[in-house]
Amino acid sequence: MTHFFSCDWGTTSFRLRRVNALTGEVLAQRQESSGVRTLAARRAAGHTADNVFADFLREQLRLLAGEKSASLDGASVIISGMASSSVGWRELPYARVPWPLDGSGIVQDAFVLTVDACSRARVHLLSGVRTEADIMRGEEAEILGIFADGRHAQVAEDGIVTLPGTHSKHVRLQGRQITGFHTFMTGELFDVLSAHSLLQASVQTGDSLAAATLSQPASRDAFAAGVREASDCGLPAGLFQTRARTVLQRVPPAVNRWFLSGLLVGAEVADLVARESDVPVLLAAAEPLHAAYLLAFDMLGLTKKLTLVPPAEMALASVRGHRALFAAWAKSDLPPVH
Repeated sequence: MTHFFSCDWGTTSFRLRRVNALTGEVLAQRQESSGVRTLAARRAAGHTADNVFADFLREQLRLLAGEKSASLDGASVIISGMASSSVGWRELPYARVPWPLDGSGIVQDAFVLTVDACSRARVHLLSGVRTEADIMRGEEAEILGIFADGRHAQVAEDGIVTLPGTHSKHVRLQGRQITGFHTFMTGELFDVLSAHSLLQASVQTGDSLAAATLSQPASRDAFAAGVREASDCGLPAGLFQTRARTVLQRVPPAVNRWFLSGLLVGAEVADLVARESDVPVLLAAAEPLHAAYLLAFDMLGLTKKLTLVPPAEMALASVRGHRALFAAWAKSDLPPVH
């Protein structure tokens, strides 16, 4: 089979891509907002998980294949993310650290999915990775892709990869294995604080901010002020400054949201500086988080130890991770299916 299907199935989003297995080129893709949370609600309404998740995947595969429906028969569909969680399709146990970057420690459920009368696809549902105190699902596939084909060898041998997001991960690597990681709820804290706290009136979010980026001087200055506040005074004290700035300095909420963002990102990066100041760090983020974290790293003195994954490359990290697994399975007997 010269192609496979790569699927990121997160809490709030679903992305499916048809991928050339030889070149890694994305041939077609679909993206939906029906993440695991949406489908889990349908389960709560009395539908079984197999009916809800399998039916949704069947529909998306057919829509993606279109007139090339024959491409579905016998194809592999590799799924990472929250689909293997307790609120997902089929719950799988986490793999444990140390976890090798060749993916050989992956936990999966492999089974055949009847797509239509003429097509049966092979589904590989991947689990996440755990330590004694932390968990991840989905990021492990991105990490496989980031370090595939010997990329970033120095960090893979002894370093940290930072994956910003709703739940940012700082992943410790030693000897081309994941040996530990820490999770920071940076993105979720921003959402909660800006919508459900005293700070709601002091920051502006939503579509009206579509044009606001860190390239605008006022936004960049506000973000930098937040990073400094987190470094100098800590997060709890800094949070109230988000409100004080709008009351005392009349900072517009659309600009002040960058101060809150800087506070949260600054607190996260400051923790990394305190814990791991002597090893190389790889920043792996799409925009606009790439620019924000790069500024925080620079302000807190980590630039000399920093390597960057280009944002465009990061957008395909999970595809590359899935491709690495597909290639490894092709060299050996594929896992049995049921």
